[in-house]
Amino acid sequence: MFQGECGMVWGWGYPQKSEKERGTTVASKGYQNYRGRRLTRDKLLIALLVLILLGACLFLAAQRFIVYNDDGSMRLELPFLQLDLPMLLPEQEETDPPPEEEPPQTVDLVIEPPAEPAEPAEPEAEPEPEPPAFGERRLVELEALPADAPALAETLSAAGANGFLCRVRDNTGRIFFSTPTGQEKAVSAGEAETEQLRVLCAAEGVAAARFNCFHDSYYAFVHMPEAAICQKNGYVWYDQQSYHWLDPSKEQARQYVITLAKECAELGFEELILEECAYPTSGNLHKIDYSKNTMSKSEALALFLTELRAALEPYGTKLSILLTEELILAGSDEESGQDLAALVPLVDAVYAKTGDPAAVRERLAAAAGEGGAPVFVPLVEAPGEGDWCQAAG
Repeated sequence: MFQGECGMVWGWGYPQKSEKERGTTVASKGYQNYRGRRLTRDKLLIALLVLILLGACLFLAAQRFIVYNDDGSMRLELPFLQLDLPMLLPEQEETDPPPEEEPPQTVDLVIEPPAEPAEPAEPEAEPEPEPPAFGERRLVELEALPADAPALAETLSAAGANGFLCRVRDNTGRIFFSTPTGQEKAVSAGEAETEQLRVLCAAEGVAAARFNCFHDSYYAFVHMPEAAICQKNGYVWYDQQSYHWLDPSKEQARQYVITLAKECAELGFEELILEECAYPTSGNLHKIDYSKNTMSKSEALALFLTELRAALEPYGTKLSILLTEELILAGSDEESGQDLAALVPLVDAVYAKTGDPAAVRERLAAAAGEGGAPVFVPLVEAPGEGDWCQAAG
């Protein structure tokens, strides 16, 4: 294909017309571009939009005539046609209305607690035998503790006694049972001896403890100003045996002795026989300084017995006192501070060595007054009739 000089385009042997010439020719023949299919599609789209718009308008207009039922369905009510056309929601079926429920009936329930099963009646425990009364005291003092309860029973039977007496604290202040309260050097017994005492106290018969009160060389020496009888120079006083004494007017001295007495009650002793519940009566008495005491000797001893009785009351332990025949017949002693009228009402029994028991009982009755005389138990060397206590020494 090539173009000639006259502007003609030649193909393969034929002259070709230019694009300009071809367009002029088509237009001159009356031909235009074909747009028929496009116009048809546009018209259909416009019609569809008009229908949608019309449907929307009709739906909005019909909203005022739609009525909803209780079950959720809808119906159309047109005022001019009075149509009642139920309109069901998709996948919704008509169901019968549920039957009306009857109101619940009120029932008064009375719930009674289950009856508790009757507890089986416990067998009544046999009452423990009470220790013999003071009027039946026949005691023997033990120089050595029996090994066990059968050995104790054999000893008592051989002596014709119904109880025993053993020393738990002597006139030096030594203590013959294990105790955390006692002065450490004063304790001369271990747990084995203490357990042996418990066994004997629990055995049949009366268990009485011989307990020295204020003759004490251990606690007094360690606690001079708080508990001991001291000299005028402030140092602890000592008697002709070089033993020290506790001062009953000092509270610490009283509480120390009372604590030890309570421990005896806890061991199981049924009776506590107090020995040397008094002030010293021999030695260099003129060296003692009583100037700081706020009470008399008799008042101090009475206060001690009153506090001791209160401490022993929960244990039921009886409180007795060992006196001399001379004091009982005289009625009082200024040096020792012992006043029969003050002491007798505070004890349950009086022990004394005498050759005239009738005279002693008469004096005790006179000192006790209307309160009643305490039981008198004479110290004897050999068993006899009535009340007695066979002391070792």
